[in-house]
Amino acid sequence: MVKGRHMKRSVLLSWITVGFVYFLMFWGNLVSATGSGLACPDWPLCHGTVLPPPRPDIILEWGHRTLAAIAGVLILTLIFQVFKSKDASTAPLKRAGRWLIILLFVQVLLGGTTVLLGLSPIVSTIHLIIATVVFSGLIAVAVAATWGKGLVLHNSFKVQRLAKAGLIALIVQVALGAMVRHNGFGLSCSRFPNCLESFLPIPLNPGTALAFTHRWWGVLLLGIFIHLPLAARKTAPRLRGASITLAILAVAQVLLGIATVHTGLHTHMRATHAAVGYAIWGILFFIALRSGSFRFLWDASVDHRSHPGKGKAVHV
Repeated sequence: MVKGRHMKRSVLLSWITVGFVYFLMFWGNLVSATGSGLACPDWPLCHGTVLPPPRPDIILEWGHRTLAAIAGVLILTLIFQVFKSKDASTAPLKRAGRWLIILLFVQVLLGGTTVLLGLSPIVSTIHLIIATVVFSGLIAVAVAATWGKGLVLHNSFKVQRLAKAGLIALIVQVALGAMVRHNGFGLSCSRFPNCLESFLPIPLNPGTALAFTHRWWGVLLLGIFIHLPLAARKTAPRLRGASITLAILAVAQVLLGIATVHTGLHTHMRATHAAVGYAIWGILFFIALRSGSFRFLWDASVDHRSHPGKGKAVHV
């Protein structure tokens, strides 16, 4: 019973951490959308204190840092739970835990560097990409802790290939979106479907090139997201619900992108656009895991340092 209670606590903590990091990413985008990134011009303090003036932009930025600190505590607590386990099948998760600690440390430094460099677009983009990788690692831990040896619903190579291709294409889209946002290129292509006066980004400059590529790369991604439920229906029926949800969100995301441009980058539209984008990533990574991808993250049988044998439950 003790072990059972321990498992339940670990599973609950893992999903709470996933949800909290998702909310943190959404809050970070809200900070960016409202132009509050430099409301606290110093780091790690805010205007030289831990109790800065309660101005709306300061509340957003200082709140983001506070939430990030709480997320760090949750992540470290979860990793401690993983390392506390004596089960040999947790070896891959322990390796993932080490990487999460490193990435968490780098992420904290990048957060400070972003402020001290005046919101450098390149540093801000890297900051978001690493946050996405951390988010993915936490999903892997949560899924492994929840389902153990029953993690793989269907070992579908077709779904695996589509999910992996989608993740690669989507991380490119995340980087493009971050560069558009942090460089202030959101309205460089201020019409749809035309960029400006014509379909092509003319005059061609960094702003129109990035905005045009981000826009139509997102539309092209729809092909993968719509194909995924069709592939799941034949080879991974228990993943069809998640795949259909993903396809619906992908269509909604494109429509939100169009609406964001037509509303002149309305703050609520931008924040919702980002939230849906992070949800798409999380669901796609979940589908990839449950179709049998990235076994090195949770299956001890592919780790040469652990005992052989497939199908072991992961006890965190």
